[in-house]
Amino acid sequence: MKKHLELSAAVLVVLICLLSAMIVSCGKKGNPVPRQQIKLQMIKNLRGEITKEGVLLSWTLPEKAKSNKMVKILRSVTIPGEDCPGCPQKFVLLTEKDEAYLQSGMKDPGQYRYLDRDIDTGRNYGYRVVWCISSGTCSPESNTAEIRFK
Repeated sequence: MKKHLELSAAVLVVLICLLSAMIVSCGKKGNPVPRQQIKLQMIKNLRGEITKEGVLLSWTLPEKAKSNKMVKILRSVTIPGEDCPGCPQKFVLLTEKDEAYLQSGMKDPGQYRYLDRDIDTGRNYGYRVVWCISSGTCSPESNTAEIRFK
């Protein structure tokens, strides 16, 4: 009988240990926290002007980032008379350039420009710019620079 009690006590201790381990490991520990991502500011001063060579875009970056920056230039093309004022425009990637390429020849390190030579005077153009850092994080799209040929 004494042996039977010792066996029952051992089984009871093992069951208590298992149950306490299950209670400790079950349940919600807390909300998962997503990895903190850098929020880049959008370019707000994109300008475009018509030159003899094409459309010259210029802008400044809103902040200085230490990592390498890439700039994506988006373009929308419409035919005068067929465009819909107030309707959303379809912007497609025109080019993606390293910041050093877009900054060449500029005196101010925060100034950038791009010359779009592939234009047709019978069309209207809209441009937007997005800048990205080496981690892959990108800013929201910039303001729209509209070029209308008459």
